[in-house]
Amino acid sequence: MSSNQQSRSYGRLGQGPTALAKLCLIIGMSSIFLVMIAGPLPSPTKDIVYWIQRVIVAAAILTLLGLFFMHPLPSRRPEGLTEVFIYSSGLFLATWVTGVWAGVFMAPLIPLLTLGSWIAERLRRD
Repeated sequence: MSSNQQSRSYGRLGQGPTALAKLCLIIGMSSIFLVMIAGPLPSPTKDIVYWIQRVIVAAAILTLLGLFFMHPLPSRRPEGLTEVFIYSSGLFLATWVTGVWAGVFMAPLIPLLTLGSWIAERLRRD
């Protein structure tokens, strides 16, 4: 890799936006473990952990939506970004666990937008 490239490589995560999207997906899905850890805690502490988990998942969803709107066309997306957008439907489970209802409706939106943009681009070509 040349030293004058704009985006850095982060190991197996990829480069630039793809690495950020994968990191959001990993952290968002891993936040489910916070809910499992919070189970035996006293109520006030449990509520704090739940809110931390909600913030993590909301930030992941908003970041993925931002990345989608920065790269709406599948043909112009960085390599691997479309795949991460499709897998982001897993964030639905992370939002459902603590009942973040805005997230429950927003998490499936990312794969649907990705599919819609792919269909629109295919129809535009024909």
